[in-house]
Amino acid sequence: MSDENKPLNDKDKKRLEEGRGKGTGENYVPFIKVGEFSGSGESIRVKSRVAKRIHHFHSGIELSAFIVFDWHSKTSDIREQFPIPLNDSLSIAKELGIRHPQIRGELSIVTTDLFVDFFCGQNLAIAVKSSSDLNKKRIVEKLQIEKAYWEQKGYDWRIFTEKDISDTIKENIAWLRSAMSLDDNASETFEYADLVNFLDRISNYKTVALTKLCGRLDDLYELEPGFHISLMRYGIAHRIFLVSLSTPYYALISEDLKLNPNRYQEQAYVS
Repeated sequence: MSDENKPLNDKDKKRLEEGRGKGTGENYVPFIKVGEFSGSGESIRVKSRVAKRIHHFHSGIELSAFIVFDWHSKTSDIREQFPIPLNDSLSIAKELGIRHPQIRGELSIVTTDLFVDFFCGQNLAIAVKSSSDLNKKRIVEKLQIEKAYWEQKGYDWRIFTEKDISDTIKENIAWLRSAMSLDDNASETFEYADLVNFLDRISNYKTVALTKLCGRLDDLYELEPGFHISLMRYGIAHRIFLVSLSTPYYALISEDLKLNPNRYQEQAYVS
């Protein structure tokens, strides 16, 4: 039976009926949510600075790619698990002479991991993959379908792997992750006033590494060990403190932390 005559699997059919993969910004719903993925990937949910909603990711690499663009000041929207219309993917697969993605003889919707909008009006479609996956035939074929679709639509498309992230950024993301993930039991919430007070407390220590200073502040203010470092991590993770991801977190000093100029708008979102 040709791919065109095969049925769409029931799960994807239901997602389409629910309107998954439509809308923008806060109203967008990813085609595949955390917990619905049949593979062995991770389940990660994080809040977005750009879209002001909860994003769903299925791997640490997806999270890393998302953070890079969510951190970027020129990004206006990020949509994950963006579905490609079935008729288009079927047509492209036929043109390329490859089998359309399917599960047990039923067709699957092809999705792009990230679709990024920029304020300048440009867009970027991104396939996020482990570099080791690029040697797998079926994954490469799916990527060929994605590439052809986005190029036909006139959009830039690229592959993002762990090799596209510097060691410093990887380290910073790993350090921030517990404060970002909604599924991490270690995640804490702090009042906005606590974050402002933190900046005031560190302002007199211009050259001391903040990771060391935080312990001293815990003792000085007779607080639980780890309070100030958790406060610092939370403020950075939720963009209340603006820093460069290119600076190792353990090398940050007080002058590296800047209060978000949009703090009043961000406050309602973060708290």
